[in-house]
Amino acid sequence: MTTPSHGAPVTASTTERPRRMNRRGTAYILSEEDEFLLQDLPAPYVEALRQTGSLQDISARLQIPIGTVKSRTHRARAALDALRAKSRERTSQ
Repeated sequence: MTTPSHGAPVTASTTERPRRMNRRGTAYILSEEDEFLLQDLPAPYVEALRQTGSLQDISARLQIPIGTVKSRTHRARAALDALRAKSRERTSQ
C-alpha cells in the first residue's frame, strides 16, 4: 500500500501493473563492440553511459542537475543505438 502526497492511502488492484520507481537502477549495458562506437560520441554522453546507480547518485557524483543527467543519458542511448544500426548496415553489405 502506498500513500500519495495528500495522505490518503492507495491500494493497487491485482490487475494493475506495478510502476517502476527507479527505471535506471543499473548501468546501461555496453558490449565490446560499443567500446569502439563510443569514440564517435561526445565525451559527456560517454561519461553518462558509463555511470552506475540512480539518477540522483549520478547527478551528485557528476555535480550536474538531474535533468541534465536524464537528457544526456537519453541522447547518449539514442546516439549509440543509431551508431549500432549503422555498424550493422556496414557489416551486412
